[in-house]
Amino acid sequence: MAHQFTINATIHGISIDDFKRLAADKSLHEAVCRRIPGENLEILESNINGDTYTLRREYNLDVNIPDIAKKLLKNAFRLKRSDVTNLKAMTSVVELGANLPLEAKGERTVTGDKDKLNITMVWTVKVKVPLVGGMLEKHAEGEVRKFTQLELEIVEDEAKKQLRA
Repeated sequence: MAHQFTINATIHGISIDDFKRLAADKSLHEAVCRRIPGENLEILESNINGDTYTLRREYNLDVNIPDIAKKLLKNAFRLKRSDVTNLKAMTSVVELGANLPLEAKGERTVTGDKDKLNITMVWTVKVKVPLVGGMLEKHAEGEVRKFTQLELEIVEDEAKKQLRA
């Protein structure tokens, strides 16, 4: 059984119209993913086709383990992430894959008005490990929440930077 949870956030000071304009330019998306903590980022695809923006990337998660363990485990914590965004509807499907027995999928919706953005992400996480999968799914939720909060802070910063430019 998969674990499901919802993350709601509000970003003040950015209108939905400004955000739609920024989101239609891949430079915002690429700037955000370059600032996410991790190593060896590879942007595999960053493409706008009509109203659909696709961003596929891989990077090594910034995990808190000794450097020698990171070297031994090499790409064990390599995250594969795919975001497919409908720029007109401001909805996205985010899929996370890893060299771990993890499946994670998020459905993001961005709404708002002239003063703020409202972001809702509904995540489904499944860890395919017998007996302890449920416990690991709760831990995965904590990590997804932590990285989502960080990503939202980066999105806010990058969007405000680009609006000032």
